[in-house]
Amino acid sequence: MIERIDHLPAVLTSFAYREEYFPELEGMLATVRRHHPTWHLVTGRGPISGFKGVALEVESPQGNSRWTLPVSFELDGSQNDWLRIVWMKAWWVAQVWHNLGNLLPSPYRRIVWLDADARLNGPLDIFLEPEKEVVAGVWGGAEGTPDDHMLSGFVIFQGSKGGVVESVINEWSTRCLTHICNPPSPSTPFAVLARNWGGGDQEVLTAVLLSEMKRSHFTLCKLIEYDKYCGVADYQTGLPKQDALIDQWMMNRRMRMPQKKWPPPEWARRSRGSN
Repeated sequence: MIERIDHLPAVLTSFAYREEYFPELEGMLATVRRHHPTWHLVTGRGPISGFKGVALEVESPQGNSRWTLPVSFELDGSQNDWLRIVWMKAWWVAQVWHNLGNLLPSPYRRIVWLDADARLNGPLDIFLEPEKEVVAGVWGGAEGTPDDHMLSGFVIFQGSKGGVVESVINEWSTRCLTHICNPPSPSTPFAVLARNWGGGDQEVLTAVLLSEMKRSHFTLCKLIEYDKYCGVADYQTGLPKQDALIDQWMMNRRMRMPQKKWPPPEWARRSRGSN
């Protein structure tokens, strides 16, 4: 039996690292509360002032706490800081899975990651078998091209404790933490990072998924309706993609092209009649 995910319990999670992401996170959560009012929310904010090492304040239904990144993490002010931050996503998802995955009444854990700069325009309509090992996300690019990989702005992880999906998350986290420990130099052009460092977290996740499929059975759900689930707003006009269920406001543009004011204010982003 399959069910729409908006009819299932879930834990939705995201984090905001650096203050410019705090209002992004709040804007995203407002849309989640509107369209998925019964879901559990687990969020993080960092860095924590005066705290040695990289720690994030965690808010969850179980109360507030702090999680500390287990490796050294130094930002250098270059455009590659974005890469270091997104590599942290895998570790965060693993923390949520292991520490808060039991928030759901079912033995199957269901974690939904949504980027802080995303906005929902309606309830998510993905169909899942509630008692299967599943990873679902937007798949971008034609087969065999450099863009043929999972996008990680919106990903669903569903599985049992100790199951295949947990193994995927653990390996994803391990590999990304390794990348954080061996970051590119500030002078490395952003365009060559995918070739020399295995890309961001989403390219690493894709490699883990394809490797795991060779030896384990699980469902990899490729959402190929790119503009629906990854509605990237027009960078020139600031207009969101029409008919998108998920707007993506691509804050990485702000790091890569700081001369342009981006993104538009929240009121402008939420001005569509359907919102």
